[in-house]
Amino acid sequence: MNPILDRINASRLFDLPVDWAHEIIFPHYNGLSLRNITHSVAAALGAPLPDHAPLDPAVWGEVPPPDVQRVVLFLMDGTGYLYLQQLRESDTEIAELLDELGGGRAIVPLTSVAPSTTCVALTTLWTGATPNQHGVFGTLQVLRQFSTIADMLHFRSPTQKNSDFDAWGLKAETFVPVRGFAEHLEACGVEAFLLLRYNLVYTGLSRFLHRGIAKERILRHAGFHDFPLRLRDALRATRGKRAYLNIYWDGVDTTSHAYHAHSEYARNEILQNLRLLRDALRDPAAQDGQTLFILTADHGHHDAPNKLNILEDARLQPVRDALRLGTGGDNRLPQLYLREGTRQTVLDTLAARFADTLAVVDAQTAVEAGFFGAPPHHWETFMRLGDLMLIPRLGTMLYDPSVAEYDIVSYHGGLSAWEMLTPFLWRVL
Repeated sequence: MNPILDRINASRLFDLPVDWAHEIIFPHYNGLSLRNITHSVAAALGAPLPDHAPLDPAVWGEVPPPDVQRVVLFLMDGTGYLYLQQLRESDTEIAELLDELGGGRAIVPLTSVAPSTTCVALTTLWTGATPNQHGVFGTLQVLRQFSTIADMLHFRSPTQKNSDFDAWGLKAETFVPVRGFAEHLEACGVEAFLLLRYNLVYTGLSRFLHRGIAKERILRHAGFHDFPLRLRDALRATRGKRAYLNIYWDGVDTTSHAYHAHSEYARNEILQNLRLLRDALRDPAAQDGQTLFILTADHGHHDAPNKLNILEDARLQPVRDALRLGTGGDNRLPQLYLREGTRQTVLDTLAARFADTLAVVDAQTAVEAGFFGAPPHHWETFMRLGDLMLIPRLGTMLYDPSVAEYDIVSYHGGLSAWEMLTPFLWRVL
């Protein structure tokens, strides 16, 4: 029995009229989510955020971390709690590595945000705000300024890839109306550092996540061959400082997308990550006795072999005919923008033909229930979310090739435990 996992499972934000509703995990923004990590980091560094919402005390166990000068957060994109726990129970070396990295502590389950996808989760991690507050609701979402669906990872139209929104007059640096976490820390006298793959620096997403990090504190790497050395450099450069070091590694996510979620490739990627982390943290030059180390992830992964193509599946024709735009959100949590007078037809079609694989919820109902976080809401929340949100069952995804199509086999963004539950592990160095 896991009391924290029981609390997460028991949290039900709204009811769904499907017999598999119990399989759904809702985000737990009040103490047991990715959002609360940011608030706890801020507090540990003596720079609490204005709307202080730290991790629940139960996450830390019986002995919370002492006052620290530095926080080192390693985020393994795409590494779900259930999969990591499964590996810990089946692989002796991984179990030993996790025990050392966490000081013998068990992995604690937290939830991602909704949807459980990188651009939404990382915007929360880098602001401490919920999606309702920062206004990023999916990899794809409608932007009123251009009356089009936007790609939030690249900050551009998904169909016009040679032009980004900066050229259209919308700046990534001012898109999110909440102060960046690095900006907050710097204002409080805490230096913010970032270790990131070089080709991800200053992308559309990076420009609204990493606001406030001085150029010289962004440490780049080119891949696994230089990453261990760059990690060593980053740890040594911040040792003894009042600092926050965020280390982002995308390898598990990339490998899972390419080779299946729980493949030998994904397992090996996780194993290699844990080995290099273990070695880096053993270095006496990286330790100062005042560092809080955190290992976590933004979401998990699972294969989705049941692919529903909204353009070609005849059963979905009434839904397709009702759309005034292509689908937004993510393949595992699509958002529908409907023509006036078509809502009931869409609801009836989905209930009659897809009750075993698709649940549907009114966007306003989800917002009011706190699915994207508590008020105040971003002023364009309902414009960006549309009218209805689909919740596919584990193993199912719905996609719209007219907007975007991805050549991948494993997905995230949905509300299954494999995607929504994320790991949290910590120790003091």
